[in-house]
Amino acid sequence: MNRSLKTRVLIAMILMAVPAAASAGFGQPGGERAAQKALPHATDPLWAVLRTTKISEDVRRGIFTAHNPAAVQALAGKTITISGYMMPLESQPRTTHFLLSKYTPVCFFCPPGEPNEVIEVHTVKPLKAGYDKVTVTGRFALQNDGEKGLFFVLNQATGVAAR
Repeated sequence: MNRSLKTRVLIAMILMAVPAAASAGFGQPGGERAAQKALPHATDPLWAVLRTTKISEDVRRGIFTAHNPAAVQALAGKTITISGYMMPLESQPRTTHFLLSKYTPVCFFCPPGEPNEVIEVHTVKPLKAGYDKVTVTGRFALQNDGEKGLFFVLNQATGVAAR
């Protein structure tokens, strides 16, 4: 299996690990969601803007759809800086491709949050992989990857570990 396909499979496993019919919404059972909210989480105001994106799911086809409000659409193409928690997609010491979530990851195969709480990040230079809080700056884009449940991406990003 090539590296790109492995990454896509891993993303799908992470974001779809728990049935979407869970009581708390997409991806996480209510108890897990409550426990995760009790852990440290990013307070960057941009997360509240992204959270306004409405997500729907076609359960039969297993595909998510994002409905982005004007405030989220206005971010497309702009350079943004946002803090969150890294969720590496590969088992390498350094990475240029990871998910960024508002919430502290609780389990490698558990969804890091709902689809409107996750950004796929591609950095210019590799960053130390881990589950730590990071701040990244890059060009924000909207993507419509309903199969993976990823709707936000940050390209050409640079990042630093937040302390």
